[in-house]
Amino acid sequence: MVGNSLTSANNMPQTLESILGAEVVAITRGGARLAEFSNEKTRTGQRVREALSSGGFDLVIMQDMSHLAATNPEAHVRSVAAMSKLARSHDASPLLYGTWGYLVGCPRLEKLGMTAEKMCKLMSAGGQQAADVACVPLIDMASVAARYEKPEDLYAADGIHPSKAGSLLIANRITDLVEDLLASR
Repeated sequence: MVGNSLTSANNMPQTLESILGAEVVAITRGGARLAEFSNEKTRTGQRVREALSSGGFDLVIMQDMSHLAATNPEAHVRSVAAMSKLARSHDASPLLYGTWGYLVGCPRLEKLGMTAEKMCKLMSAGGQQAADVACVPLIDMASVAARYEKPEDLYAADGIHPSKAGSLLIANRITDLVEDLLASR
């Protein structure tokens, strides 16, 4: 798994490891953009390359900055494509974990100049565009959160990061897709 605090929150990689019964290696950095993980000139990118070079990875689950799919979909597409290419060059299948938008009332929404509903739609569309261009499966958590009966239960107090229940839901959605992918091999 490569991503930022939306991936590492609540020890989600360890939760995923427990649910899947498989080893999960997480390379995360708070606030990171996905572009860092495929860039060999960054420390984070070097860590990813070292891990992938060790071999044995079936999947690379990638997650981008919390709002990039909504605010700069072109950069998001480029980042997902680059990380997907890197994963495939090491015989690993890429998978995109698309995050949800910010919760209604989150102060960052005002800074972005959008409503929670608009952000959710843009996150979903940007994630799907990136997944389509890179030919990777997408876990579209923006659509999941939009349909959730009480979305506020999925968020930590900051309205951005997942709560424990949110991280568990994400891990379960990833597990469902991973199991489907492995069954189709």
